[in-house]
Amino acid sequence: MKKDLKDISFNELKESPYFVLTCYILVILLVLGGIGFGIFTIFDTKAELVSTRESYATHLQEIATLEELRAQSQKAEEQLSVYKEVLPDNLGDVYILSENVEKVCENFGLKIVEFQAPVEETSDTKETILNLSVEGSFSNIVLFMQYVSTLRQIHRIDAISLTADDTSLYTARLTIVHLSQDGATGIVEVTQ
Repeated sequence: MKKDLKDISFNELKESPYFVLTCYILVILLVLGGIGFGIFTIFDTKAELVSTRESYATHLQEIATLEELRAQSQKAEEQLSVYKEVLPDNLGDVYILSENVEKVCENFGLKIVEFQAPVEETSDTKETILNLSVEGSFSNIVLFMQYVSTLRQIHRIDAISLTADDTSLYTARLTIVHLSQDGATGIVEVTQ
């Protein structure tokens, strides 16, 4: 005899093995779903943590780079202040000619020991060769060489030698070659 659903009571239903089995299966599925959701959340949190660590490491590297650039900038500013003390205020376009080599060297605290008049040689380009020996402190000679390296006209240093005496006074012998095509006078031009 079949019973209608309306005729089944809750007490009869809870004693049914199918109902109990269905409830157990539902509880097991809920527990497994909760465990699965927890595992998914853990993996998602782990991925976020890895991403945060990578971002943190990148930021630390950027900070280190910025600190290095800041130190280089500070060093450059210190060097600039040293240059400003050595170079005159209104340098303008000064040419190293036989008439003013002494003045340029004097600006760097150097004394001319020997100066040979510029020699001109012509091949594909005109080369004006200046041989110069100066005497001064090592730092002043270095500043002078840095100054020569900033000159605008095309030039090269063919030879340089440096000697020192017992009083920490250095003597530098330089051969500076200015290259030109138009036969311009003057050896090298200063940049401002």
